[in-house]
Amino acid sequence: VDEETAEKAIDLIEVQYEELPAVLDVEEAMKPGAPQLHEEAKNNIREQNKLRAGNIEAGFKEADYVFEDRFQLSKPAHVCLETHGSLSSYDTLTGKLTHWSTTQIDYFLSLGLSKALNMPASKVRVITAEAGCGGAFGGKACEFTYDFCSAIMSIKLGKPVKMVLSREEEFMATSTRHPLIRESKIGLKKDGTIVAYKEKNILDAGAYISWGPLVALLSGAVAAGPYKIPNIWLDNHIVYTNTSVSGAFRGFGNPQVSFVRESLLDIAAKEMGIDRVELRLRNIIKTEDLPYTNSTGLIVRSCGIEECINKVAEAVGWKEKKKPYTGVGLATTMHWSSAQGIKEDPPDFGSVQVELVADGSAIVRTGNPELGQGLYTALAQIAAEELGILLEDVTVIGADTGVTPPGMGTYGSRATLLDGSALKIATDIVKEKLFRVAGKMLEAPQDILTAKQGKIYVKEDPSKAVSIAEVADAAYFTDIDGHAGPILATGTYFSPAEQFDDNGCGNFVPAYTFLANAAEVEVDPETGQVKLTRFITAADAGRVINFGSVEGQLQGGGAQGIGYALFEDTIYDKKTGRPLNPFLIDYKVPTAPDMPTLEAIIVEKIDPGIPLGTKGAGEVAMGCAAPAIANAIYNAIGVRIKELPITPTKVLQALKEKAAEH
Repeated sequence: VDEETAEKAIDLIEVQYEELPAVLDVEEAMKPGAPQLHEEAKNNIREQNKLRAGNIEAGFKEADYVFEDRFQLSKPAHVCLETHGSLSSYDTLTGKLTHWSTTQIDYFLSLGLSKALNMPASKVRVITAEAGCGGAFGGKACEFTYDFCSAIMSIKLGKPVKMVLSREEEFMATSTRHPLIRESKIGLKKDGTIVAYKEKNILDAGAYISWGPLVALLSGAVAAGPYKIPNIWLDNHIVYTNTSVSGAFRGFGNPQVSFVRESLLDIAAKEMGIDRVELRLRNIIKTEDLPYTNSTGLIVRSCGIEECINKVAEAVGWKEKKKPYTGVGLATTMHWSSAQGIKEDPPDFGSVQVELVADGSAIVRTGNPELGQGLYTALAQIAAEELGILLEDVTVIGADTGVTPPGMGTYGSRATLLDGSALKIATDIVKEKLFRVAGKMLEAPQDILTAKQGKIYVKEDPSKAVSIAEVADAAYFTDIDGHAGPILATGTYFSPAEQFDDNGCGNFVPAYTFLANAAEVEVDPETGQVKLTRFITAADAGRVINFGSVEGQLQGGGAQGIGYALFEDTIYDKKTGRPLNPFLIDYKVPTAPDMPTLEAIIVEKIDPGIPLGTKGAGEVAMGCAAPAIANAIYNAIGVRIKELPITPTKVLQALKEKAAEH
């Protein structure tokens, strides 16, 4: 049966639905008497959590200035290049299921399928294609129904079954970013020192819970951003509504947090008569502060935010006079690499296997999938450098639960840090055996040997050398090392982090990434149209393994952040709750005419707490694009937009209200 016939058959099915009252507004959902979606959630509040650091009352009492406001954040979709899909093939003879999926979490998906199908996990093989999953951005970090449907149908039919979502199905049946209402308050002393920060946050979880409680906790943990704020108080409410599920999305709540904090800082700078860059520089974590433990318990061992701010400010022409209706804005953020956090979360780890083949080439196996961010390239580079072989002699095999070590998944800016660290452990074991065998072949102590360009040689006498291929061959097929055998090692790196305490505080990850964005905009006061003319991003991402990959992450994240700021939102029919823009013709994403050149600056601050000094770059990349653009718009026309996306209609309305006040 072809797809067109199947679609026609579906249209012939008549379904009778019992229509129930719906609630679409998150604040209305919390009111007594609102339609209740789930029995266990009184007033539709699924969960409440908090952050308490310092003495918030004393902090505001110390403040000379207090600013507070309300902000509303939108519900954008991931809009991956490739939609979600799966292919299941059940072998009736062996009772084994092979399942290809666009998932970010192949190991967890294999366990989920095993449990749902009542099959041993050893008989469920999940594979994410080597080419990647067609983009993910957190949207494929869950177990979805299509995975289970294709698997069940393949078992029942005894044939392969493939399911790929259409773009409309992608919009309606997967997940989005969490829309938020944030009521925020900040206190500062006369010299600009921030002394207190308080928020009440309402997260719209949609109709079912996904990552909402953890989004609130983790993003709340970095609410201070790169600033030294002694007193912080957050209350989070995760609430059900009759909208599509809100889930993981690049930044995991941090873009929402950063938008509010950075907008408030600009409001404060304006009212206090302090330059916006200067206000930030007075409060950031600086090199001389390191290692620095902030009020919420985060331990920062490396931080290049000062350099990032100065570089983007200089690049955007911060002190240059601008023409009318042109403005510049700046914002910063701080993000985590890997995560643990709550007790229900398993401790984070990376596990990588290295096999040195008898011809001197190497195979690296990781359980984490490639999403297009360059993970496998980075791992190949690390293996080649550590083993002293050519890059082209390294093959990376990933995300195949039948042949690769268990992996927690590719998300949370964790993969290069954790897998890279695990790979370093594995290559050290392999190198020890290589050097032991080479030492016997060269009749030289191991400690005077080094490896490079496919050879092991004496450091002080490079002419005394043996090829790694010869060493591997000897190890495999002779008893030079006591017995013949393969050269194979598995390295596992456990994240040195801790769980949150009852106040939501604790050093929940091993390292933190820092980023600053600067934007220049031109605003047409007649149409409200915002033209982004410059966008500069600078990131401290630790030691960079591949500059091209990190630059691509910064540019891609910047583009996604521009969409968040100016274009993207999921719109619902206020009566039925049905999405009104589930097609790309109606759902606006940035296209080439909307984009300036995205200028990326990489600041390397090697983290001493990580074996290779690496930190994440993928999620932080879109963390503060929206507030940088919003701040630039204010600088251009003198009106503050507090609701995303910043559309021409909202700009015109704000200008109209400003004119009426005068």
